[in-house]
Amino acid sequence: MLSKSELLRVFVVAAGSNTFREAADKLNMSPQSVSRVIKTLEQTYGELLFHRSTRTIKITKFGEQLLSHAAHALEVVNDVFLFGQQNNHHDELSGNITITTPSVIGRDYLYPLIRDFQKKYPKIHVDIRASNNFSHLVDEQIDIGIRVGKIQNNGFIVKKVSEIQFFLVASPELIEKFGSPQHTDDLKKLPAVELINSNSGKGWPWLFKNNIAIHPENVHFRTDDAEIEHLAILDGLGFGQISDWIANADIQNGRLIRLLEDSEPEPWDVYVYRPQRGPVPARVRLLYDSIVEHLNS
Repeated sequence: MLSKSELLRVFVVAAGSNTFREAADKLNMSPQSVSRVIKTLEQTYGELLFHRSTRTIKITKFGEQLLSHAAHALEVVNDVFLFGQQNNHHDELSGNITITTPSVIGRDYLYPLIRDFQKKYPKIHVDIRASNNFSHLVDEQIDIGIRVGKIQNNGFIVKKVSEIQFFLVASPELIEKFGSPQHTDDLKKLPAVELINSNSGKGWPWLFKNNIAIHPENVHFRTDDAEIEHLAILDGLGFGQISDWIANADIQNGRLIRLLEDSEPEPWDVYVYRPQRGPVPARVRLLYDSIVEHLNS
């Protein structure tokens, strides 16, 4: 059985390695033994020390805090473990939580929950990364993610919380000027507002049932921001396809008209996800469950 100082030495060496196998080679141990040591330390502190993927390991923020103590004071093993025990017995509902979410969901649906959550738990510090791109939790050190569409990585705990629909819409003034399209083929020549895929720099297609995807040919306005896209459609710069989460209020008050309803695509699923491996701090589990309940309502 390894001593406390030996456990910490394994941790320090692993922190300077790209994989547990690399650390094992440096320590003349097996990769399985290194992995067991790290799991023991994680159970001791109740926090993840490393994010794991099939390619690499990356030290967590808590791991960096522990490393700054252990690397400079391995000889004072009892003090290092006291640091961990103090952190573990300190009010668990404190610390940092990083969330990634599509910008619209983050602003209009998630932020009100986070605002009330932080008032209730002021020692928990929330970092929201608003992005329409999928964020990998391990690589980007994210605690909780929200995603529209499929998640194929089995290394996540995933819960479906809602659905999102996509409507073709236009302002009443624009429809009065150009008329209402009767078929998807009518859309190609109509003035359009296009949302840009920030990864490719190309416009997202308009989607319809039967796997029909249309790239409008007469684009009058382009943007990579969904809210600017929404404003441009409201101002009559073109026809556009936006989510019901954005469009519903304007459709209800008549500022936007919903078109080609019989051709609308199947709804997309909305998921909340988090890493599966290792202990989950109480603060992360609490916020995760709160988000799932909030978006399900």
